[in-house]
Amino acid sequence: MNLVFRCLRAILLVRFAARKDNLDTFTNHYRVGLHDLGWRDHLPNYRYLSFMEIGAFAFFHGTRLATSGLFDTRLIAAQEVIYLRPVRPFQKIKHTTRLIGWDQKYLFFQHEFFVGEKLAAIGLVKEICLNKGKQVTPKELLDKDVTLSPVIDSWLQNHEAIRQSF
Repeated sequence: MNLVFRCLRAILLVRFAARKDNLDTFTNHYRVGLHDLGWRDHLPNYRYLSFMEIGAFAFFHGTRLATSGLFDTRLIAAQEVIYLRPVRPFQKIKHTTRLIGWDQKYLFFQHEFFVGEKLAAIGLVKEICLNKGKQVTPKELLDKDVTLSPVIDSWLQNHEAIRQSF
């Protein structure tokens, strides 16, 4: 239930703020509670994925794309998280979300998690937007041409190599 409140808080904060640009960084802050821990004494991997979804909500509501009527569904096509250091109970986390690129089909987001000034984890998400089951291109959403960062380029090459092995 706490995630619902965290999500609502993130949405309300960006909805009552000035509209942000698609390339702006969106920041959320959390404190790790005992309910976040699961069976370990540190923040488990599944909670990072939940925080990344809250960051995506903040992006789509902060840019006003969520209420634009251009899409009705978002689907995650791929995500990856690299865990660098454990986050302990009651530590504060700063979570940033940024759109770092897009191609003809997908949007690519980068999520960073900091404890103090130290990077604790970094995540990448590949996401598609749909309207009535049909793809909405990033060009339609953002009115910008394709742009991919070197990080996304190599990530996509890795995905293709995995696909080719099957």
